[in-house]
Amino acid sequence: MSKTTHAISSMTILLLISRLFGFAREIIIAAYYGATYQTDAYNMAITIIGLSTALISAGVATIIIPMYNNKRLQQTKEIADTFVSNILWITSLFYVILSIIGIIFAPVLVRILAPNFEVRTAVLTVRIIRIMFAFTIATNISNLMTSILQVYNKFAITIIANFPFSIATVAIIVLFYNQAGIYALVIGYILFVFIQAFIIMLSVRKIFKFKAVLAFANGDLRDVLKLSLPMYISVAVWEINTIVDKILASGLPEGNMSAIMYALRLRSLPDGIITAAVMTVTFPLLSKYAANKEFAKLKESAVRAISLLFMVLLPVTVVSVYYASEITKIVYERGVFTPDKTLLTANIFVFAVVSLIFSGGTGLLNNVFYSMQDTKTPQIAAVIMVGFNITFNLILIRYMQAAGLALATSIASFAYFIVLFIQFRMKYGVFGGLILFKNVLKYIIAAFGMIPVFFIGEIFRGTVNLLLFFTSSSILALCVYVLLLYLLKAELFIDACKQVKIFVKSRQLIK
Repeated sequence: MSKTTHAISSMTILLLISRLFGFAREIIIAAYYGATYQTDAYNMAITIIGLSTALISAGVATIIIPMYNNKRLQQTKEIADTFVSNILWITSLFYVILSIIGIIFAPVLVRILAPNFEVRTAVLTVRIIRIMFAFTIATNISNLMTSILQVYNKFAITIIANFPFSIATVAIIVLFYNQAGIYALVIGYILFVFIQAFIIMLSVRKIFKFKAVLAFANGDLRDVLKLSLPMYISVAVWEINTIVDKILASGLPEGNMSAIMYALRLRSLPDGIITAAVMTVTFPLLSKYAANKEFAKLKESAVRAISLLFMVLLPVTVVSVYYASEITKIVYERGVFTPDKTLLTANIFVFAVVSLIFSGGTGLLNNVFYSMQDTKTPQIAAVIMVGFNITFNLILIRYMQAAGLALATSIASFAYFIVLFIQFRMKYGVFGGLILFKNVLKYIIAAFGMIPVFFIGEIFRGTVNLLLFFTSSSILALCVYVLLLYLLKAELFIDACKQVKIFVKSRQLIK
């Protein structure tokens, strides 16, 4: 089994554990808080904090990997460590300034991003934002040092460092819900960002030497800004997209914004396991190929990674669309999360999960551009995507409300992927698009083979427990999908089978 395949497999297992912890967290949150103005306020606060911090960390944390690799391979590790240390101190200073501005102007941010919130929801959102802004510097440390750990293939610890989020949140809710109410979620979040930063810092010390350097004039900041500026434009464009989404969502009835977040968290399970594993492992590898000018290997790795995403995510999407209501009910419907909330969340989930395949593909294609330190080209695709999303948001929300926002995002994700694919083909030449198309066609045919299994399974609906019914039907459908991939001789699937056989034989020889 190749090192890349082994790394992706290990990452997938760890991410699965992490997401199961996350699922337990969401189940507890839904049971205790449901979908109310309080959860709307909390979710909006998290969104605003994320939007604000992305202005600094999103571009820097991504571009640091290829820049650090270049300095480490072309110059020395000490120079590379000094460079990142300087950027860490500079960005931390920016975070302090950002936090002060955010605390002061929190009411303005809420009025801009949630103009249709009721007074009590807006007031609560402001309070939560002011608390969270005071701790954003820990997020900056975690983001940058995570990039360094990935350069050295230390992927496991970056996932393990996320475990405290679920553990801390659940513990605080169970222990202090009656006393703290919605603020229990805030306390859990603050505990997490500090514990995460602590774990990351302890781990990175073994491979990275911190330097006490804060230099604005030595060219480090200029070089980062030069490469990051196009990414910041893309981030800004994406944030405009998010802002429009939130403004429109804030005008929907109470609980709709929370329902959107619950649906997106359901969607994020396969995205956060499969897509994150592939992207986390392949990005440092792509950056290494780019630094060594091994462009043929870079293209081959990119195509195989995209094909892998399609092969794995397509059947997950089919299952999720068909059993949206069942999945939502199993995960959320308990406590104050009532059947009407299940229906609302499931309706949004159906249209959100359709974007799963294309959002994974766009993330990977963006990483291909970034690995070659080309941050300008993806801007065009980002602008087109936002144009699609805003246009369809305004149209579909009139007829579908919250579900319309989800469908608009899915349509925009498809357009984003297609434009990025065309851009890469035009700028860097042939890279196996025809082979990718043939494989994807086989995946689609195999996915259609799952549908009869669902219809047959309906015979047993109501005769067994809902969880057992859903699990059995899904597993049988996935087995049919795998069988059809084998019969269709899907290239990547056959290669994976061969690698598994080789791995099993090697383990038997060792014994």
